[in-house]
Amino acid sequence: MKAEEILAEFRQIFENRHQRCQGLKDRENKRFIGWVCTYVPEEIIHAAGFVPVRVLGGTGDTPTADAHLYSNLCSFVRNALEEVFRNNYDYLEGMVAMNACDHIRRLYDVWSIYLKDKTPFTMVLSVPGKISENAVAVYTEELGVFKERLEVHFGVKITEEALRRSIALYNTTRSLLQEIYALRKSETPPLTGAEAMEIFLAGMVMPKEEYNEKLRQLLEALKSRSVSHAEDRIRLMVMGSELQDPNFIKVIEDLGGLVVNDDLCNGTRHFWGLVNPEGDPLAALAHRYVHKSPCPRIRPHDERVRRLKETIREYNVHGVIYEVMKFCDMHGAAYPIIKRA
Repeated sequence: MKAEEILAEFRQIFENRHQRCQGLKDRENKRFIGWVCTYVPEEIIHAAGFVPVRVLGGTGDTPTADAHLYSNLCSFVRNALEEVFRNNYDYLEGMVAMNACDHIRRLYDVWSIYLKDKTPFTMVLSVPGKISENAVAVYTEELGVFKERLEVHFGVKITEEALRRSIALYNTTRSLLQEIYALRKSETPPLTGAEAMEIFLAGMVMPKEEYNEKLRQLLEALKSRSVSHAEDRIRLMVMGSELQDPNFIKVIEDLGGLVVNDDLCNGTRHFWGLVNPEGDPLAALAHRYVHKSPCPRIRPHDERVRRLKETIREYNVHGVIYEVMKFCDMHGAAYPIIKRA
């Protein structure tokens, strides 16, 4: 297949994600659990026999969600909750969030109280707020509780062997995505930033077995492709919070920019860094998720700044666009730190 055909398929999968997931549930008896933040380990959900799906919002009005939320909560939470109230996530059997911010906590509160009949299993994970070995130990215990709650609620057994298989599968996904991102270091990258986002968004709503195969096909097809007039464009990096609309990137690129990397919840912060396949699986998962590319909730900001500077050098970035949703306290507060760096 040509790269354009595979990219169009990824675009269609994401745009029709709810219908597709419902179809997989009806035809193939696939089971789905939603997750909200990149610190939720999909591997444990997968090892329990479910397809992990990222809970994302739309771009329309949110009248029902507005009736349940404070007026100063972000648009991501509003849109995600509206999708649930509109029955678009009826294929989910559960939802897992984490203590990312007050906004996500309020999403969880409303979901667990008013939408419990739709998704009987709900849980919020307590993720440490700093990178340290003590944090890894604490999160290892938390993941043990998460595993047990899944087992008890759904009557399944999550074996060590199943966890190792899931870790290997998701490590493959991360490695393939990192290969694709590495191609964007070139003076004439084979992908635009908008196309890269479409690839990544599709992976959040697909079974990883299928996704990995399509990524392999895409990598092969990209060998003979390059972005038109790439050498004449301003090379940019986009960083910030939740960004799930490729049109945001497309507008930048239509004006002469070329987004060659990102630091986004729906980008590198999700897939950068592998899980160690050796040793205790839960401890290995905890280590990877605590040490992964950090978001602003992780203190101090030194590691995030270090990685940002490293990425700018590696990808020859000329400028950084910082995206912040209205009312997003964490990313708004981090902006002066990033700007000074």
